[in-house]
Amino acid sequence: MTAVLCRHFGLKHIEIAEDITSETFLKAVEHWTTKGVPANPAAWLYAVARNKAKDYLKRIVLYDTQIKEAIGPNETIEYFEFNDQNISDSQLAMIFAVCSPANSPEAQICLALQILCGFSTEEITDAFLAKPETIKKRLQRAKANLRKDNFQLKNLSETEINSRSDTVLRTLYIIPPENRTVS
Repeated sequence: MTAVLCRHFGLKHIEIAEDITSETFLKAVEHWTTKGVPANPAAWLYAVARNKAKDYLKRIVLYDTQIKEAIGPNETIEYFEFNDQNISDSQLAMIFAVCSPANSPEAQICLALQILCGFSTEEITDAFLAKPETIKKRLQRAKANLRKDNFQLKNLSETEINSRSDTVLRTLYIIPPENRTVS
């Protein structure tokens, strides 16, 4: 889910995508405990995330039109859909984006576990047998590096793909099987 949102917003705004994802799961817990789990939980989650993203974009447009109108013309907002192909493409693009050589292999794997699998800092700490502070700092520095270099989810050249393949494969090996497929 975070990968699809990052594909739309760009890695520069990864926190927005993570916030929308967190809010979506929070809403699921609140809603599902009172009304039960829907027949298709994944579709429900993606519908809520899409609606939250649209709400966010509307707030941005409202802010831009009322506060920043003197700066320049308003940009049109492109809406997106959550579908299996978009999700798969976004996840693949995200894993190659976070496995950028701008970060160490350890940081790349930490980012993939957090962004693609939704692992908490504690779970990543357990996977690396490291201290929580170490992992928190590693994630913060890695995200800062991605923002600084203005990484985007984009088509990579063959050279870029080859240079990142080893880390991507190591990351996929570490990711638990239940987190490897789109449901």
